[in-house]
Amino acid sequence: MAADIKAISALGAYCAPVVAAITAQDTRGVRSVVPVQPDVLKAQLEAVIGDLKPSWAKVGVLYSTGNIRAVASVAEEHGLKLVVDPIIRAGTGQPLLAPGGLEAMKELLLPVAFAITPNAEEASTLSGVEIQSLEDAGEAAVALAELGPEVVVIKGGHLKGQQAVDVLFHRGQLHTFSRPRFGWDAHGSGCVFSSALAACLALGKGVVEATKLAGDLAWRSIKWALPVGLGRPVAGPLQATLREAERFKVLSEVRAALELLTSEPDLARFLPEVGAQIAMAIPRPEGPEDVAAVEGRIIKARGRPKAVGPVWFGASSHVARIILTASKHDEGIRAAMNLRYDPSLLRALEEMGLLIASFDRAREPPEIAMREGATLPWAVEEAIKACGGRVPDVIYDLGGLGKEPMIRLLGRTATEVARRALEAIRRARPS
Repeated sequence: MAADIKAISALGAYCAPVVAAITAQDTRGVRSVVPVQPDVLKAQLEAVIGDLKPSWAKVGVLYSTGNIRAVASVAEEHGLKLVVDPIIRAGTGQPLLAPGGLEAMKELLLPVAFAITPNAEEASTLSGVEIQSLEDAGEAAVALAELGPEVVVIKGGHLKGQQAVDVLFHRGQLHTFSRPRFGWDAHGSGCVFSSALAACLALGKGVVEATKLAGDLAWRSIKWALPVGLGRPVAGPLQATLREAERFKVLSEVRAALELLTSEPDLARFLPEVGAQIAMAIPRPEGPEDVAAVEGRIIKARGRPKAVGPVWFGASSHVARIILTASKHDEGIRAAMNLRYDPSLLRALEEMGLLIASFDRAREPPEIAMREGATLPWAVEEAIKACGGRVPDVIYDLGGLGKEPMIRLLGRTATEVARRALEAIRRARPS
């Protein structure tokens, strides 16, 4: 139910949960199931319907035949449009239907459903069509539509292939939606899909568009699944929304760091010829597009440090690669800055008790040197090896042919890195 609430909330709809069964479960599986009494379930439904007047409902685990009968009855009485996820067993195999529940689902619930969203295994069981291919899924979808629902979506997570393909049957037409398959599954991703479909339909989307949007959210929830327990990772339908919020926070953080840096005139003494850069990534960054930096870098103008352009995502490639490499070893390392190499500055950083490492460009393998953008990731990996697997606070090198010597500071936030840089500059300032 947690996945349902998060998925519906992520789409901007309101979720009023009704408990049909109490489960004892974790990321490794379901340990026990206790259905609520049908009259208690019906009372919950009547309370929500009487107050909120919903038009749509997503139906998940009901478990008992009595609860199936109660939901079907209330839906017919109030004209409630149902999106039914016909869960037969948990993803780890435990049964989630009591004896007689499968027959009750087919005879009572599916005929009054607007849409059903079985996975391939559930669709095979309900339709009698063994699903091994997309053609089989289409045949099963047509057969399931004959049971009553206007919309049938067979989720493609259980079908083999490099692409996960959802199959929609609606008004006599088959539609498919393909997305790259991940090397892992996520607990709750099926719930995310069906709840997202219900939310999209409730928000007025057409069936085809709603199915695509629901699949997109389910796909992202698997992509950003959270490894919170000892079993399967948990689907994260809110992660995409949270990542967008993080982008604003990161922009604010880098802008604050830039203001600190440009307010210190002595920074100009330590600006590299190529300019300095301050950058920070959102959590779990995928590429430079998830790293905010200064467009055009920080340069020396009239003896003072000056930002050439605004702070934005994708503005850095060099410093972004440092952060992206370091964060693979320590997710907390999300910021970095480069400064001109100067022995006095390096001594100041040592006095501050920071962990310092270096790399030698002369040892760079030719295949690394020939590959665009590969040098800095290699350099960071070398520095981390030198520190026994720990990400250093400072990485420097003495340059090479056509390469300027450089000091690079790493940290958890852009302002942390900026403050370290300013402290080192003050310590290195001539008395």
